[in-house]
Amino acid sequence: MRILLFVVATLVAMQVSCIDHVLGKTDDGSGHEPPGRIEGRICDPSGRSWLASAMAYTNVVSDGQLVETRVSYSDRDGFWLLEDLPGDVTYDVFVQYGPDILFDQEVYVPSGQTVQLSEPDCFNPLELKVAVITGDYDDFQRVIEQMGFENYTIYDGLTTGNDICDACQDNLRNFLLDADEMAQFDIIMFNGGHIEEDIVYDMDAGNVGDADAIMGNIVGFVQNGGSIYASDWAYDEIEIGWPSRIDFVNDDTLPNDAEVGGPQTVHATISDSALADWLGREDGRIDIDYDLSTWPAAVDVDDTVSVHVQGTVDVQIGPVHDTLNESPLLVSFNDGDGKVVYASFRVAANASTDMMLTLQYMMYSL
Repeated sequence: MRILLFVVATLVAMQVSCIDHVLGKTDDGSGHEPPGRIEGRICDPSGRSWLASAMAYTNVVSDGQLVETRVSYSDRDGFWLLEDLPGDVTYDVFVQYGPDILFDQEVYVPSGQTVQLSEPDCFNPLELKVAVITGDYDDFQRVIEQMGFENYTIYDGLTTGNDICDACQDNLRNFLLDADEMAQFDIIMFNGGHIEEDIVYDMDAGNVGDADAIMGNIVGFVQNGGSIYASDWAYDEIEIGWPSRIDFVNDDTLPNDAEVGGPQTVHATISDSALADWLGREDGRIDIDYDLSTWPAAVDVDDTVSVHVQGTVDVQIGPVHDTLNESPLLVSFNDGDGKVVYASFRVAANASTDMMLTLQYMMYSL
């Protein structure tokens, strides 16, 4: 009897096992093939940077009826992932940003497998060719090196002769007088505190120096597709080259006349919603440290200028103490085929995680 029961039990177990095999049951007894996944990456339509917050989605259909829609959003590096997709099915996958469909492709997903789509051709910011002008009051080269940039050249902004720093390619005057050499770069970064007198402006009105030629080269560099990122005291390049774009405090025709801000920490507002999303700052706030005795303050910008960060700042104009509300602190604008970014604060002195991500965001847009 025991032998008969054992044989019957064995036959039943074998039958169940065969049925499970036919139904495609998994080891956990779910009765379904293991799900699959689709991984992809999306590039900004400009082709210059990976796109964050794009919506990837596809429909799960059974017997011609919509069962569910799988949705995913791209991260700051453009990666998205659609999970828990029934296997052995072809899906129509979309990636949408705002009202625009950026990607539409049929993708077959085998059971239990991850399908990794080919990456689109997209500009890699780390491949930017950058020129950095040294200055006393900022240190762009240190910050971009921390970000992983390797393709940059340092130019000496602290001397005007041939006695330049060992790590520097050439001095500022020679570099800015050579439009062809400037054109080799995608971005020129001007650290605050580089020599400006008799380079970007002539203090002696009767002096026929290099300033006009140099400023012509700087503006031409931008209009021909290059980008400029200037910080702090390097505002004179922006004010002289594009006088109507930013309204700085005091006389716009006098170099250094806007340097009326004092030491303070500004609890600034991120007025660029895309930047706030990039930083993950739901409160839309960021602290900026102004640690120098003076720095240039702006009152307003024209309609062609984007204000990314603004705040209430204290200034001292002669004997008068004043407060500027919604003072533009980080701005950008286009000219011709290029772009200009200006930060009134020292980037290196504010090299927190938020500020590093802000710098990355701005450089992605250049």
